Amino acid sequence: MKVLGIHDGHTATACVMVDGKLLAMVSEERLWHEKEKGGFPKRAVEEVLSLAGLRPEDIDLVAVATLTPPLMPEEFDKPKFPRNVYQTLYRLLPKGFLQGDSYVDLAVKTVHRLSGRRGKVESELREMGVNAPVEFVEHHLGHAASAFFGSGFERALIVTLDGAGDGLSGSYYVGDGLTLSRKGRISAYNSLGEFYTRVTEYLGMKPLSHEYKVMGLAPYVNPDNERVKKTYERVRKLFSVKGDRIINESGVYKADYLRLFQKIFFKVRFDVVAYSAQRLLEEVVLQWIDNLKGGHGNLAVAGGVFMNVKMNYHLLSRFKNVFVMPSAGDESLAYGVAAYVTAQKGVRPQPIGTLYLGREFGSGDIEKALDKLDEKRFRVEKVGPDVHEYVAEMLAEGKVVARFYGRSEWGARALGNRSILADPRRLEVVQRINRMIKKRDFWMPFAPSVLAEDFETYFVSPSRSKSERYMILAYPTKEIASSHIPAALHQNDRTGRPQVVYREDNPEYYRLISRFKEKTGVGAVLNTSFNLHGYPIVYNPEQAVFTLLNSDLDALAIGEYVVIRKR
Repeated sequence: MKVLGIHDGHTATACVMVDGKLLAMVSEERLWHEKEKGGFPKRAVEEVLSLAGLRPEDIDLVAVATLTPPLMPEEFDKPKFPRNVYQTLYRLLPKGFLQGDSYVDLAVKTVHRLSGRRGKVESELREMGVNAPVEFVEHHLGHAASAFFGSGFERALIVTLDGAGDGLSGSYYVGDGLTLSRKGRISAYNSLGEFYTRVTEYLGMKPLSHEYKVMGLAPYVNPDNERVKKTYERVRKLFSVKGDRIINESGVYKADYLRLFQKIFFKVRFDVVAYSAQRLLEEVVLQWIDNLKGGHGNLAVAGGVFMNVKMNYHLLSRFKNVFVMPSAGDESLAYGVAAYVTAQKGVRPQPIGTLYLGREFGSGDIEKALDKLDEKRFRVEKVGPDVHEYVAEMLAEGKVVARFYGRSEWGARALGNRSILADPRRLEVVQRINRMIKKRDFWMPFAPSVLAEDFETYFVSPSRSKSERYMILAYPTKEIASSHIPAALHQNDRTGRPQVVYREDNPEYYRLISRFKEKTGVGAVLNTSFNLHGYPIVYNPEQAVFTLLNSDLDALAIGEYVVIRKR
């Protein structure tokens, strides 16, 4: 069975799954070179069909995430009907009614019907020649399916949390074989994700995008400071946990949080605000999950809240096995809904493996892009199969090198094939990369790609997780990490968000890091995404060359070529 999975909201994405095997998955942003591009992912659909070797008419079933029209970033503070109606009505409705979920099903069904969503999506597909039946999958059911089927667990507790989708901000299920059984849910009004996004907006950052910056800023606070304690006491009252429910006690929702924050955070430093939000998120989510645990030994989670890598670490000590869906935001829904409808047809989807699900470009495409380079500024060398060792030696010499090799990775994390690499021993490289290309806030850390056999040399963990491959967990570190990989750690609390590299997942990248270890004794390299500030991770050779030309990178390793900037 050939299934096309589509998410047509924020960071729109498409995937192709054939008989339960995920063959390709690409987000629209990569093809437009426009970060977090939303809407119907026409180019991504064309791309994944091409990568899977399929024609539009070959598709047997289309799975589309979310029953109601998904939220677009431009609607965040200027909602269209029916969101603008709801955001007005909520002020008139009793808080107790909003904290429940009795109204959700009727509201979602009504909006789905009145919005004409089915007709619009089917029209887009028909124009592309896709005439297969279309099945819409509820938002959090899509998240739950991504977590459970992605994990490979035969049985597990499944938890989803995000800003909101189809009237809900969270849910929990029991997964068993091919079956997902919902046991409880959290309404959108009780959304911790919405609270955290509004904190992001209050701090002058970009909502639905820069939440990770709030998380990164939080550790810079001294939690024993009396003013910090008093501020957090006020924030902690905003949410409570009652049994299997998270309750919004604040009395506000959406943009009204900003008025509340002006009172709570009056004359409070920005880092204390971030700390308070992060601590609230961790305490509430972990208390809630503790209440849900029961006798479950396996936990699978998904949804944008689980992009919070600091919080995710604390899950490892609570369950025997933990799976965090990589790039757990709405971009993962394309996979989740494809997996769900596949399971409904009696076929167990294969677990998530590597995320190298985009296109690999040949020498012809690469050479065409390199022809645009000025010979006075750049020297091009064809290194051949030894390019990985060549790059490792450049890193050991202190060079900052962008790597473009093999199939593009899907998701928010660069996993070596579209990455900027550097020597993690050299703390000064942080400022070099910031100056050259990233222009990051001072508190934001870079990440290490570490050989699987060296993970326990540098990191402390109560258990191992398959998700360690995907930069979705942040760990405390051992003392040796401060000398071996200081540039790839959070500078204040010395935690790290590693990509653990296994030979079988990416043999060429593993080979590069192994060569670096031979030269330096360090089994890791600094890895950050290959993109300019405000752009998505590069996808094709033209974007790679564009990024090289508009930065001060020392070199670009692209396919079997190395482009060296003349100094």
